[in-house]
Amino acid sequence: MARPKSKTEATSLKMTPEVRDLWERCAAAEHRSLTNMFEVMVREHAKKLKLKPAPVPAVPPTQPTDNK
Repeated sequence: MARPKSKTEATSLKMTPEVRDLWERCAAAEHRSLTNMFEVMVREHAKKLKLKPAPVPAVPPTQPTDNK
Protein backbone atom coordinates (compact mmCIF):
# COMPACT_ATOMS: atom_id res chain seq x y z
CA MET A 1 0.00 0.00 0.00
CA ALA A 2 1.58 3.27 -1.12
CA ARG A 3 1.73 6.10 1.35
CA PRO A 4 0.89 9.64 0.37
CA LYS A 5 3.89 11.91 -0.10
CA SER A 6 4.41 14.05 2.98
CA LYS A 7 7.14 15.87 4.80
CA THR A 8 9.31 13.81 7.09
CA GLU A 9 10.54 14.59 10.58
CA ALA A 10 13.91 13.72 12.07
CA THR A 11 13.88 11.77 15.33
CA SER A 12 16.66 10.67 17.61
CA LEU A 13 16.45 7.32 19.39
CA LYS A 14 18.50 5.78 22.16
CA MET A 15 18.52 2.00 22.47
CA THR A 16 20.67 -0.78 23.76
CA PRO A 17 23.24 -2.29 21.40
CA GLU A 18 21.24 -5.54 21.45
CA VAL A 19 18.07 -3.83 20.23
CA ARG A 20 20.03 -1.87 17.59
CA ASP A 21 21.55 -5.14 16.36
CA LEU A 22 18.12 -6.78 16.12
CA TRP A 23 16.73 -3.74 14.29
CA GLU A 24 19.58 -3.85 11.77
CA ARG A 25 19.22 -7.60 11.27
CA CYS A 26 15.43 -7.33 10.77
CA ALA A 27 15.95 -4.59 8.19
CA ALA A 28 18.66 -6.55 6.38
CA ALA A 29 16.56 -9.72 6.33
CA GLU A 30 13.78 -7.84 4.51
CA HIS A 31 16.11 -5.69 2.37
CA ARG A 32 14.80 -2.51 4.01
CA SER A 33 16.43 0.66 5.27
CA LEU A 34 16.45 1.19 9.02
CA THR A 35 13.95 4.01 8.61
CA ASN A 36 11.59 1.88 6.56
CA MET A 37 11.92 -1.04 8.99
CA PHE A 38 11.08 1.24 11.91
CA GLU A 39 8.01 2.60 10.12
CA VAL A 40 6.82 -0.91 9.24
CA MET A 41 7.25 -2.11 12.83
CA VAL A 42 5.41 0.91 14.28
CA ARG A 43 2.55 0.59 11.79
CA GLU A 44 2.19 -3.16 12.48
CA HIS A 45 2.15 -2.57 16.23
CA ALA A 46 -0.38 0.27 15.89
CA LYS A 47 -2.58 -2.02 13.80
CA LYS A 48 -2.50 -4.63 16.60
CA LEU A 49 -3.61 -1.90 19.03
CA LYS A 50 -6.30 -0.75 16.56
CA LEU A 51 -4.75 2.72 16.36
CA LYS A 52 -5.01 4.86 13.25
CA PRO A 53 -2.78 7.80 12.36
CA ALA A 54 -4.13 11.25 13.08
CA PRO A 55 -5.32 13.09 9.99
CA VAL A 56 -2.69 15.29 8.40
CA PRO A 57 -3.88 18.89 8.08
CA ALA A 58 -4.30 20.04 4.50
CA VAL A 59 -1.73 22.53 3.28
CA PRO A 60 -3.33 25.40 1.37
CA PRO A 61 -2.01 25.77 -2.19
CA THR A 62 0.50 28.56 -2.71
CA GLN A 63 -0.63 31.54 -4.72
CA PRO A 64 1.39 32.33 -7.86
CA THR A 65 3.32 35.56 -7.60
CA ASP A 66 2.81 38.30 -10.18
CA ASN A 67 6.32 39.49 -11.09
CA LYS A 68 5.50 42.51 -13.24
